[in-house]
Amino acid sequence: MQFKKKVLIVNEAGFHIRAALLIVKESEKFKSDIKVRNKDIEADGKSIMGLLTLGAGLGAEIEIKADGPDAKEAIARLSKVISDRFGEEK
Repeated sequence: MQFKKKVLIVNEAGFHIRAALLIVKESEKFKSDIKVRNKDIEADGKSIMGLLTLGAGLGAEIEIKADGPDAKEAIARLSKVISDRFGEEK
């Protein structure tokens, strides 16, 4: 089953290496295939190098897609990680 959701990047530093690492760590917990898109660039949610190519800064709207048995849970968890500013202060 496939799910997708658009999420706004709200942390000051944007989608940097630590943020991308958090997405990879969370994505690896799921069996579903996970993709993250910023504009015309799409990356594997389980690939730190791929995620770093997205260049999503503060205010960017990215789309998370998950396809597989736990897709709904994956989207919910990844959306929360992003909306919680990757655990960074405001």
